[in-house]
Amino acid sequence: MTVGGQANKTDTQQNDKTINQFHIVNIRIYKVKNIDSCISEIVEVKSDSSLDTLTHIVPPFGNPEIILYVGKTHQIKNVPFAKGVIKGHYNISQKIDFIPNYHFITIRLQPYGLKQLFDINAMGLLNSVIDIENHPLTEAMFSFIKSAVNFDVSFLKTLIAFIEQNAVYPISASTREFLKISSETEYKTIKELSYQHGIGQRTLQRNFKKEVGLTPKEYLRIKRVNAIEQKMSLKIDVFEIIADFDFSDQAHFIKDFKKLRGFTPSEILKKKLLLSDQLATPEIITI
Repeated sequence: MTVGGQANKTDTQQNDKTINQFHIVNIRIYKVKNIDSCISEIVEVKSDSSLDTLTHIVPPFGNPEIILYVGKTHQIKNVPFAKGVIKGHYNISQKIDFIPNYHFITIRLQPYGLKQLFDINAMGLLNSVIDIENHPLTEAMFSFIKSAVNFDVSFLKTLIAFIEQNAVYPISASTREFLKISSETEYKTIKELSYQHGIGQRTLQRNFKKEVGLTPKEYLRIKRVNAIEQKMSLKIDVFEIIADFDFSDQAHFIKDFKKLRGFTPSEILKKKLLLSDQLATPEIITI
């Protein structure tokens, strides 16, 4: 994970050893059902055991995040910030080193969430993080989390409402419409999606990169690789995946996959670096 600058694409490639996980990390995902919310979901992650290897290789998700530490400070060893981080979009995988018995809350925003909450050019946080103490809103979120007795649905709904009140900066119609249709459609090209729904490509490219921090093509590639990894976790045959996702051949599939993950699909499986290998199955709650 890189602080205030571009990440090194070799970060994940330098970790040659298989990471053996013990599935002792508890995860709850609270999915926000309000489609107009600036928040996609809230994730509570808690490691209860010193047996956790503490190193995780995390793929790009297609969402910026606000990570707030619960209890202990400086929970990510390769980031110097005490209370948590504002994390921009990543278009590469990240190697994250945790302290033992870590516990944090991740507020996973909509793809344009950084612009909507902080009115920043999201490109400036591509592949990097900044201190939550850099902004009074995230400082307030941290205080809110610190005051919690437990993270139940009622508390999280109050937190969501507080954050939504601050999501005041406008997002272009082209960005919103593209995200909507790309979530409802199979993995087509930018040209196809734009043409079919009357979105101007130049306007989309300009607005999307400023408001999301990725190009539309990068965003679609990330979502496609995430869907591929889900199929890989189900032991789907590689040639079926190639056909399902319309790759021209196996070489094209491997090249696209490695560009985002730093490893080939076979290396990901061998080293057990799918998220389903690294972490326990999460409990999912809709709020």
